[in-house]
Amino acid sequence: MDKVVLQSSRVLPNCSNYGVGIFQDGELHITPLKGIIQLRPGFDYLDKSDKRMRDEAKNIGEDYDEEDEGPKQVNVTFARQKPEYMKKMQEQSFQHHTKKSLEENWIHTNYAPANAPEAELTRSEMFCSSTDETINTLNISTKQYLDLLVPKVKEESVSDFANSTSSLNYIRSLPLLDQIKTFMKDAKVISFAQLRSILSPDQEIAAILKYLQQVAVLVQGNWVVSSELLYPKDTISSYNGIPAELMCRARDYVLLSFTEHEFLDRKTISSVIKLPPDEINEIFTNLAIYETKKGWRLVIPSTKEFTESYPEIAQRQEILWEAKRKHFREAMEVHNQIPQRQRRKSNRESVGSENEERNVGRGRKVLRDSSMSDNDSVMEPVKHKKTIRSRKVSETT
Repeated sequence: MDKVVLQSSRVLPNCSNYGVGIFQDGELHITPLKGIIQLRPGFDYLDKSDKRMRDEAKNIGEDYDEEDEGPKQVNVTFARQKPEYMKKMQEQSFQHHTKKSLEENWIHTNYAPANAPEAELTRSEMFCSSTDETINTLNISTKQYLDLLVPKVKEESVSDFANSTSSLNYIRSLPLLDQIKTFMKDAKVISFAQLRSILSPDQEIAAILKYLQQVAVLVQGNWVVSSELLYPKDTISSYNGIPAELMCRARDYVLLSFTEHEFLDRKTISSVIKLPPDEINEIFTNLAIYETKKGWRLVIPSTKEFTESYPEIAQRQEILWEAKRKHFREAMEVHNQIPQRQRRKSNRESVGSENEERNVGRGRKVLRDSSMSDNDSVMEPVKHKKTIRSRKVSETT
């Protein structure tokens, strides 16, 4: 063996996020890399020795027979056109990469030791050339300079109620009804004191209460956005495409239950409204939170502050809920009576069918009797009936 062959192989296909650095005189110089190549020694001389041994064995005749072989049949096959995914899989295989690496042309290079002048010259290219020092003419401190570059964001206490796509100042510039709609759609459940704090301060309480009753309902002393505002007409739910009318009816039933109970059981509610689990979960998560061993309650605890301050509006809301309660009760009664009516109708149909069968049977019997009388010329029963009728007529006269 008179030489050593170092064979290169690419370690990473993409080296754009790698770099090599050198540290000198308190400075770190980083140079980006275009490729990383790994050199491994090649042992091709071992393969050559094996080939030499096989050639010698062939000449001696130990492994191969010198007899002439007869003609062999040659089968011609045509390669099928492979699909695209098979071609991509073959391109990613090890055999394909090996074939590509063998097809690459060899580049003859000269090896230079680490301490050679050529290596020192190459390493010197890794250092960045010296730049002119700039003098800072700003008469501010480092902290002030950073604050100017990246100013701090002021946190607002009402950021939870503001829409992510519009600022609080923009919402306050809208008409009062639009302000209340926007805040109620974002908050879902809110107290009257919180709503007043985020509205524009120049609004009157009477106007706020007037528009608030148009877009929200009172539940446990807090205001909840109306179902018609969340599910507009001619729309469907985002999960299973439930119509807006059914979603509003189911949500109103949940709100009605919250006016009667502090905690709710979702299974009990599901057995009544009968919606898919995704829609039921959407209704509950937008209104309430779950407490273990108790059930679901509103996100804001119940309070009597509003009912004590504005008893007339609270009484008006109670009348509204009483009307909805009556409507739901009548709807459930009608729903429960439908199967009984259907059952009665089916019984009537069965009785009618039995009567029809009996009439058909009687008709068959009359036809059978008439056929027998025609064939046998038996008319005595009919004559007997006529005589009886004539007697009755004579007796009456």
